Amino acid sequence: MTGRDWVTVTEHWCLTEDRSRVVRETDPEARFLHWSPGTVVSREEAERLGAVDPEPEDGPAEPKKAAPAANKQRTPSHNKGR
Repeated sequence: MTGRDWVTVTEHWCLTEDRSRVVRETDPEARFLHWSPGTVVSREEAERLGAVDPEPEDGPAEPKKAAPAANKQRTPSHNKGR
């Protein structure tokens, strides 16, 4: 059981009338209490019912490439002797 496969519910979630998705208990569509705070739910079920956003399929994002260093070389000063 890994942390990515399970989520812990932090608030009350209720099923809608047709039982196809969950909404917060304060939502007008809430009908049946489904999860209470502290309940551990599989991520798959939470995604299916709309409680959490699906994780991206392509794995971890590539690290951003560092911007090229700024040119810190000083420009030659004007020759005042000429």
